[in-house]
Amino acid sequence: MLPINKKNGPCDPISSNCVIWQGPDLPCVDICNGDSISAVVAGLCDQLVILQNGSGGGIHIDQINQTTLNGGPATTETELIQLIINNINNSGGGGSGQGAVWDCDKTISCAIGVPECLTSITNDLSNPDTISNILNYLMDQQCGNAQQSIALTNSIQKAVSDVAAVKAQPKGDPNPTVQSVYVDKGNTAQQPVAVVLNKVEVAYGKTADAVGHEEDVARALAVTPTQDLPLDQPLTQRQGFVPVLDQNPQNLAQAVTTAMRLIKDLRDAVEKLQKDSGTSGVLSRMVDINTFYAYGASCATAVTNAGTASNCIDLWNSSGVQFDTSVKAYSAPVEDSAYELGTNTWYALCPGTGQVAKYLGGPTGTSVAPFWQVLNSCAGG
Repeated sequence: MLPINKKNGPCDPISSNCVIWQGPDLPCVDICNGDSISAVVAGLCDQLVILQNGSGGGIHIDQINQTTLNGGPATTETELIQLIINNINNSGGGGSGQGAVWDCDKTISCAIGVPECLTSITNDLSNPDTISNILNYLMDQQCGNAQQSIALTNSIQKAVSDVAAVKAQPKGDPNPTVQSVYVDKGNTAQQPVAVVLNKVEVAYGKTADAVGHEEDVARALAVTPTQDLPLDQPLTQRQGFVPVLDQNPQNLAQAVTTAMRLIKDLRDAVEKLQKDSGTSGVLSRMVDINTFYAYGASCATAVTNAGTASNCIDLWNSSGVQFDTSVKAYSAPVEDSAYELGTNTWYALCPGTGQVAKYLGGPTGTSVAPFWQVLNSCAGG
């Protein structure tokens, strides 16, 4: 029986040499399956001593190049680990000048992406661009915005002061009213000036559109044709109108222009006709406006027709004398062959009493006086 330590009670004491390691082989500590627990514990203790002393299979401090680390050299594993941590915290320096320090210049020279919304409004930045350029641009913009803000604040403050000054001034009627007499006929109530002024402006615009402006009306009243014009030509073919007549007047001024020029043309034409024909060309009703006549192919028929008012008509001649044998007679106040009475047609004074007469002129009758055969009754003819 192997000797045992009896101080470990109350458990039953068993010698470690009698306990067998049944785990896997451990080449790293020279332990194999079947070794006693005493051998296993002894092997582990040896490896622990080696790690603590930095010899044997542990870290060999003297073989580690520490020249790139600031603050060294370390002589133990603990010092080495702490030295590495310190250098990481200090952004990794260079122990003997062999490593570059990550300074501020390198940081601001780094390029980063710039949003499209920023590059689209300025040509001062590219994408990507350095931190330095981006910060400078943003600071410049901030300065500009600050200056604009100061100027805007000053402007607002001045506007506030101006408004306060205006408000402090004496005030009259804030909204005076008047009565509109012409542009708002029938409304006897007082109305704000702004309302009446708006109605005046609307009325003026409508009047100007309909009448034409003042200078247009003045020109229209002063216009006359440049020469005598024949009436047997269409308006669009007349050569005497300068400028040509407006066939579609758009307002009163244009209409007056056209009317005045046409009136002058008509007057000149009538005067010319009167001059060429030797007659005034002005016809009158025979007797007066209350005298009418009926006609027929015979004297008796004319008298019979004169008894019915619907058959009675006006007759016209240049003298106004009933059945004047010295002048021609017409059925309309136009001295034109188209309206001259029919040849050998009988006419009786309505309502069938008084003189009767047969017209001798007309298209196929005589062209010289006498133009009537006058009778006191049909019995006389």
